[in-house]
Amino acid sequence: MKHLFTTLVFIVLSLNGLYAQEQQELPAPKPQKLKFYLDANKQNSVTFGAGVQVWGRHASLNPGSLDKNTGLSAETYTDFAIRRARLSMLANFGGKYFFYTQYGNTSLAPYNGRTARTFFHDIWAKVKITKGNELYLGAGQHMFNGLSRLSNTSYGSILVIDNPGFSFPNVNVNDMFVRQIGVFAHGKINRLSYQFAVNKPIMDASRTLSTQQIIDKGAMGVAQNRKFSNMAYRGYADWSFATNEKVGVTPFKSTSYFGEKGTFLNIGAGFQLTPNASGILMEENQVQVHDQLAVAVDLFFETPTANGGAVSAYAALFQYDYGDNYLWQTIPMGGIASTDPNADFVAQQGPGINQYTFGSGQVGYAMIGYLLPFKIHQTQRIMPFGAVQYKDLEALNEASLQYDLGAHYLIHKNAVKLSVQYSTRPIYNEGLTVEDHKGMMIAQLQFKI
Repeated sequence: MKHLFTTLVFIVLSLNGLYAQEQQELPAPKPQKLKFYLDANKQNSVTFGAGVQVWGRHASLNPGSLDKNTGLSAETYTDFAIRRARLSMLANFGGKYFFYTQYGNTSLAPYNGRTARTFFHDIWAKVKITKGNELYLGAGQHMFNGLSRLSNTSYGSILVIDNPGFSFPNVNVNDMFVRQIGVFAHGKINRLSYQFAVNKPIMDASRTLSTQQIIDKGAMGVAQNRKFSNMAYRGYADWSFATNEKVGVTPFKSTSYFGEKGTFLNIGAGFQLTPNASGILMEENQVQVHDQLAVAVDLFFETPTANGGAVSAYAALFQYDYGDNYLWQTIPMGGIASTDPNADFVAQQGPGINQYTFGSGQVGYAMIGYLLPFKIHQTQRIMPFGAVQYKDLEALNEASLQYDLGAHYLIHKNAVKLSVQYSTRPIYNEGLTVEDHKGMMIAQLQFKI
C-alpha cells in the first residue's frame, strides 16, 4: 500500500508542477470535446468524447482467499487496473435527430490475463417528437434505465469513485454492462422528467439456469436466475422543486454540478420489472417462476454555499422482490481470488473482495460531498465525500452497514481529477451473520472529455 500512495503523491506533485509553470500568465485551458460542424449554419454536428479511469487498489481480502496469480493463501492484494476506457460519438442533426455510440473496455485488470474485451456499450438513435414539453423516442442498445437516478449516473460525474452496484441489479446477468436492446421514450413535462423503456434482455447463459438446471442445483426455496424469453420494462421520473433540471441528450445523469447551476431539489421514483426471471425449487422437483421487480425512491440535493463552495447530496431507498431468499454476490473487478479449501474460516460471500451486493429485501443509501471554497492555483479544487449503505436482505440473518470515505482533487472538475476512497464491506459467517469487516483503498486517475 505504501507504493500505491507514493505513486499517487508523485502524480499529484508532478501535475501541480506542470500547471504552476504558466499559471501566472495564462489560465489553464478547460478541456473540450472535439466538435465538428457539418454545415455552414452549424445546425448539424458530430461530437467526439473520450475517457479513462485508472485504478490503484490495495485490499484486505475475505477470509479463505487464494491469490489467483500465485495460488497461495493471501490476506491482502494490490494491483493497478483500468476501470473504464471509452470513446464516444454523438451526431446531432438540427436538434431533432440524434445518434450516439460509445465503444471501449470495462474492468481491464491483471487477473483477467492478456485478453482485453472491448465492445459497443451504447449504440442508439432517437428523434425529437415535440417542442416545448420535450418528447424523444429512440431505439438501440441503451442505458435509459429505470429504478433511480443512480441507475443512470455517468461514470465520470458520480459523487463517489464508483457506482455501488445495487442500483444496477443483476448487472451482466441479462444485460450488457447495464444496457439492454429495445425502445425508449424520455423527455420533460413542465418540471417532470421521465424515461421509460421496453427491452429484450441480453442473456448470459453462464449466469442463468434452465428449469432442469435449477432442479439439479437442489437449492430448495432459494430463487435462482432463470432462462426466459420475455421483455423487460424500466421507468424513472423525477420532479424538480428548485432549479428546473434540463433534459440531457444522453441518459447519463450527474450527482454533482459543483454548485454552478444553482440549487437543486429533485425527488424521483422508478422501477425495473423482468417477468418470470426467477425460478424457485419447491417440493417434488417443481420450479415456481417469479418476477424480478425492483422499485426505488430517491432525492438529489445540491446548493452553492455563500463562501464559494457547494454541498451535493443524494439518498435512495431500494426495494427488491426477486423471489424467496434471492441473493447476489459480486463486486467490480472482484475476480482476484479463489477459495482456499484448507482455510479454517471462509467468508460466505466468497473469496477476494466479493460481497453481497443485493437480494430480495431493502437497501438504503446516502452520499454527500462538500466542495471546499478555496482554489489551488486557478482551477483546482478539493471535494471530500462520504457514503453509507444499509442492507436488510431476506436471505441473511443480520443486516449490514458499510461506508465509503474519500476525496476528489479536481484539476479540471470531472475532466481531470485524482481521487482516493476507502471502502468497508461486511464479512458473513456460516450463520449468515456479520463476523467482521474488511476494507479496500482505491486511488483513481480520471481523464474525460
